[in-house]
Amino acid sequence: MIVFLAILLILVIGFITYFIVQKGIGVIYSKPMVMGILFFSIIHLVLPLMQINSNFFRYQDEYSSFTILFSIILVVIGQMIYMIFFSRFKLDYYQIFKEAKGKNNEIGKIININIFIFLIGTYFCYKNLSVILSVGVSEYLRDRISYGQGKGVQMLFAHWSYISAFIFIFCYFLSTKKKQKRKALFFTIISIGVGCVYYTLNSNRNSIFIMLLLIGGAWLINNKVFNARINKKQAKRILLIFTMIILAFTLFFNMGKERYAIYATKHKEFKYSMVKSVNGAFGNHENIIWLIENDYDLLWGQTYIAGFTNFIPRSLWANKPLGAGPKLKNLIYPGSYVIGGKKNSSLTTGFFTELQMNYGMLGIIVFPIAMAILLGFLFQTLNKSKYIIVKIASFFIVIMFSTLFYFAEFLGFFSRFIISLLPFILIHFFVRVRLKFTKVNSKLNTISS
Repeated sequence: MIVFLAILLILVIGFITYFIVQKGIGVIYSKPMVMGILFFSIIHLVLPLMQINSNFFRYQDEYSSFTILFSIILVVIGQMIYMIFFSRFKLDYYQIFKEAKGKNNEIGKIININIFIFLIGTYFCYKNLSVILSVGVSEYLRDRISYGQGKGVQMLFAHWSYISAFIFIFCYFLSTKKKQKRKALFFTIISIGVGCVYYTLNSNRNSIFIMLLLIGGAWLINNKVFNARINKKQAKRILLIFTMIILAFTLFFNMGKERYAIYATKHKEFKYSMVKSVNGAFGNHENIIWLIENDYDLLWGQTYIAGFTNFIPRSLWANKPLGAGPKLKNLIYPGSYVIGGKKNSSLTTGFFTELQMNYGMLGIIVFPIAMAILLGFLFQTLNKSKYIIVKIASFFIVIMFSTLFYFAEFLGFFSRFIISLLPFILIHFFVRVRLKFTKVNSKLNTISS
């Protein structure tokens, strides 16, 4: 089993290395398929390998080797089908943003409207921190789900802090005016600072990870040196990037260790290994193994309905469907998740887990085709827009569906995704109105003169 996984990983590393050598490390972002296969491999190849090697499983003491092998082959086939159909759409985000540079009039308007987005995000960060600090960080971390009940939208709007940082840094790279660049850089630093303080205090590794992914993507995609055939100069910079990744991973590991220590305060001893840390962040492949070995009723889309209806308060619809995390928790540990109860905890699911929960093993094979075609057409349409903010929104969506979508519960992913998309929609609306108003004024002035 370990040999089989090692061979698959060598093939993946070879695939990614080939693209990096040919196109530079920026290809991870410029070609969405590369980022997708990278995160798929972490979740469905690297983590199972670590679990098998350390004999660490969360739900059962052991699984049959055949089940583990079958589960890996199943998701690999699903991912390959997705890649085959998605690769038909030619996407190159480096080229897209290379052609978007210098549109200073639109960029100036984006910066000004984005300041408003940043202030809203900061306000909700403050509101959420007030709750955390009022009960104490340790107490809050013991029961985050309970303290977050009824405050879902408030917590989601705090994400606007790092969304604004993502937009600001794009404006910095795309502008050719020094004054605009200084303004964009200033607000980039401030908004990143707000996000780091907020997510560190509430121990939200996931959001820090996403923020770093977005900021790193904006940086890499807008630097020519990272989007050319690899050379000695770029190799040194790649080494620096990997050093930063190691430092970030060390931070995530320690945050997870502190949180785990809080959960384990009743025990005299606790061990928090590397495999537990990675499993806590990306561990959803064991879900598929467990579902194959155990009987359960298919949900036929219930967890997706839960995502689409999450914005409807449960007070108005008491029996609305639960998300995949609580559903899976009750499958594995019956009665452990009670709606409105205290000390509730959920499980990480992800794209392939939810397909299996809803439609069975056949869903893992069939639905990636529809997803690849849908996303491919969406990105092509957005990238044809003449507005810079729409292209930035397209890049944001690509990152979300190439990373978070693989390891997040659909309900949480969809809610975060919709709220995070609102700033792009608002900026696009106001920029479009302002630009049209400017054109009308210009025509009127021409006629009057």
